[in-house]
Amino acid sequence: MNRLWIAVLLAGFSQLSSAATPDYSVLKGRWQVEGVQVDSSGIQAVVVNDPQYMGAEVTFSSGKIVWTKGTKDRAIDPATDNCTSTPELTPADKNDPEQSYQVAGGFNVLCGKHPWGPGAVVTVPVKGTMTLYWYDGAILALKKAG
Repeated sequence: MNRLWIAVLLAGFSQLSSAATPDYSVLKGRWQVEGVQVDSSGIQAVVVNDPQYMGAEVTFSSGKIVWTKGTKDRAIDPATDNCTSTPELTPADKNDPEQSYQVAGGFNVLCGKHPWGPGAVVTVPVKGTMTLYWYDGAILALKKAG
């Protein structure tokens, strides 16, 4: 699991350090949480490989983002977890108000004109893996499932 996590982080950071914002379509598909890390802010309600997220699935499509599978420890809350407006990506950099979402090589996920979830950030997928910065300092390693 640690190798997957390291590969996801390195791939996302190295590929995009100076690249332009990718087309949202690179995210399309069903993704499964394969690993959970926590940010270094010291304030988080998650743990490494947290059962709240392990195995959960999220689907990115043209007009929405929907968590399609929760876990027994964390049910999906459609009102806050899903995006029902057209998603869009913007660079996640020093312009972000929360430091934990200032991710080198990352991209903010907007739901229409508003942040998705907590102000989610993703890295561009590389070899079927990507990173999603999510609620409470959770850094989710996602593997393409479909």
